[in-house]
This record gives sequence, C-alpha cells and structure tokens, in this order.
Amino acid sequence: MTEADLGFIRRILSVAETGKPRWDPSAVYVYNDDNRFSPPRRQVTLSIGFTEGGGNLKKVLGAYIEAGGALSKELKPFLAGLGDKSHGSLAGNQAFVSLLKAAGKENCMVKVQQEEFDSMYLKPAISWGETYGFKVPLSYLVIADSYLHSGSMLGFLMSKFPEKKPSAGGNEKIWIRDYLAARHSWLKNHSNTILNKTVYRADCYMKEAAKDNWDLTAGPIVMNGTPVHRTG
Repeated sequence: MTEADLGFIRRILSVAETGKPRWDPSAVYVYNDDNRFSPPRRQVTLSIGFTEGGGNLKKVLGAYIEAGGALSKELKPFLAGLGDKSHGSLAGNQAFVSLLKAAGKENCMVKVQQEEFDSMYLKPAISWGETYGFKVPLSYLVIADSYLHSGSMLGFLMSKFPEKKPSAGGNEKIWIRDYLAARHSWLKNHSNTILNKTVYRADCYMKEAAKDNWDLTAGPIVMNGTPVHRTG
C-alpha cells in the first residue's frame, strides 16, 4: 500500500469513529461501553477511540507527559490506576475531563495522538494483514477497522466461515466478504445496544466489496452518510 492509501484509511476510520475525516484531538466522550464489566461500565474515550478501559487512554497520556505537554503536571496524578478494573472510572471526574479537552488543543497532544493511533491500530493491523497474505487496500481498511473498533481481529468471528486466509491458499476477497458478513451479524445482534448502532461500519465496507472497489479508488467512500474523498 502507498502512503496515499494509508492516509485515506485514516480519514475513513476517523469518520467511522467521530463523523469527521479529521478527528478532534480535544473531543472527550463518555459512554457505557467498558465491556470488561457486566453490564458495561461508563468510561472516558478521547478523540478517535483512546479508551479508558482499553488502556489506550493511559498510553496516550503517558506519551503526552513524556513529551512535556503543557498540562503534564496536572494530568500526571491521574495516570496511576487509570483504566485498571480495581479503580473507579474517571467518567464522572469533571476536572479530568476538562484537562483532557484543554490538552487536546495543544500541538503536542495532536502529534502524540497521531503517532499513537498508528502505533496502536494501524501498524498492528498492517502487520497482521501482511502475515496472513492480504494485499489490497480494502482488506487493510477492514482489518484496521477491526483493530480500532474491537482491539484485534476477532477469532470467534473468523471461525464462523470456512474460507482460508490468503497465506493458507484461500481467496482474499472471499475471506474479507465472509468476515464482514460475520462481523455485520455480530454487531447487529449483540446484546449491547451501543454495538448495534455501529453496524454502519460493516455496511460501508460490504458495499465497497460489492462494487469491487478493492483498491479504494472508485469515488468517495460513504461512511455512515459522510462522503470521504481520497484526497483532503
């Protein structure tokens, strides 16, 4: 894949998460979607998907503090225990939320988030795809979306269809279509209604596969009603 492909994938994923091709580094969300708990617990999510419960918010803040961000001193006390199951969520801590929003307006935090996004989601997705023989940009978009939305390629979904991965002699396009169908069904029927509302992600990629837009060059990609252009 080219750097243009990767930039396009970043923008599509940003729309999937935030509704905008360029995510707002200062945006803070609180949802009942920390699935380590039953029922899911409230958690803080920063910008494009750095979650408190998933541990990625702590990584971002750690990198920001190490980089010498202007609000490092104020945010550092929150770092210990952030995201640990044994600690309460900071979702109701308005001082913490306000500091996150303020830090997100700094160039330092913008740079940290861009670097951490690639490190946490895009690079592992590319590595996984290369390991299993995937070649085309749409495949890598699907894989990266799964890493961003679910933390990995989910084994129980991959076990729901017989097609082998390309590295094992399977057909890449059939495999991606089958994975998307399994993911679509899982999101649509999940007991957590928040996940039901994210089925638009699989819908988008299934439509592109149906159009044979495997190289992501056939017009804008429409993610949840928002057109995303290849350049921008």
